[in-house]
Amino acid sequence: KAVAVRGSRGKTWLQMTRNWGANWQSSGDLRGQRLSFRVTLLDRKTLTFLNVVPSSWWFGQTFSSRGQFF
Repeated sequence: KAVAVRGSRGKTWLQMTRNWGANWQSSGDLRGQRLSFRVTLLDRKTLTFLNVVPSSWWFGQTFSSRGQFF
């Protein structure tokens, strides 16, 4: 239902929008920061994945996490 991202230098979650297929975007400038994600499902269950992307990331990369949801 919703995805948010937070950079390692930030304290607030930034809502993300889906721009095509599985691609999501945020209006924040998060370059050079570790990234954490918060996913809210239709049943309102929220899962948080902390620091799953290193600060050395660049646009176009993909990452995986051990975190799972159903």
